[in-house]
Amino acid sequence: MVFSLGGLVGNIWHDFSDVIVPLFLASKPLNGKVQFLIRDFFPWFVEKYSLILKDLSNYDIVNLDKDKEVRCYGCATVGLLNHGDLGIHPDRAFDRFDLFRFRIYMREIYSLPPFWVDLPYKVDPRPSKKPRLMLVLRAGIRKFLNAEEVQEMIKKNGFELVVVEPKKNVNLTEFSKLVDSCDVLMGVHGAALTNFFFLRTNAIMIQIIPYGHIDNFAFWYYGSQALEMKLRKIDYTIIPEESSLLEKYGWDHPVIKDPDSVNARGFEDRMKYYWYEQDVRLNVTRFEPVLVKALQLLKE
Repeated sequence: MVFSLGGLVGNIWHDFSDVIVPLFLASKPLNGKVQFLIRDFFPWFVEKYSLILKDLSNYDIVNLDKDKEVRCYGCATVGLLNHGDLGIHPDRAFDRFDLFRFRIYMREIYSLPPFWVDLPYKVDPRPSKKPRLMLVLRAGIRKFLNAEEVQEMIKKNGFELVVVEPKKNVNLTEFSKLVDSCDVLMGVHGAALTNFFFLRTNAIMIQIIPYGHIDNFAFWYYGSQALEMKLRKIDYTIIPEESSLLEKYGWDHPVIKDPDSVNARGFEDRMKYYWYEQDVRLNVTRFEPVLVKALQLLKE
């Protein structure tokens, strides 16, 4: 099976959407009787996802960027096909596989508790227990400009807080267990929310959606997948006053005044303004009901 690690690999959403999920769908039915030959080889990728790759293939991986051997195979698959954005369509997958079952597979690979085990908050016998919320703090674009205020507000509302910053070379064996120990995953729309694969059934994903009428994209890239995996989701869409774009462009600029006209210009303008230029200053008073709702859901 020949495939490339080129493109946007290094962003965990693309790691899964472009490589891991399509590779799983193509190779899992072969029960390990397949060898992976990789172009645009990244050692860090093979190391990071080694547990998955070793489960899917019984053979050593070949780095085609350096390999000089002539290799003969009875058959070969060249390239990977995905089912859409971080998706699995049961009608196209072996054994009608779906994202929920893929989440179960991930739990098995990383030795997490079985999918039927209840949320950490529910199984914690301590009288003083608090639900655990993982807050993703982005360091680049779409970051929280008032991260300390957000953290204090989360703790004030009765959550035990776990703060993480996304890193490409994270040890997934350890990090998956940290995510599994949390009841809620919260962050601004972005790749680190892909760690929802390690949450337990009925855990909650809180997605902060940047300004710009991009709610549909938030649903296509993360929201629909969360629901398919039997997670719960709460969306919070920021208003102009919570966006760094307002200070930069002002109320009369189309970026603020008429985001639909900006989106109509096409992908490049939409990405430029609403993905790459925007940071978030969360109005904690406006946002607080989201945490109240999350707490109510966890206590049901």
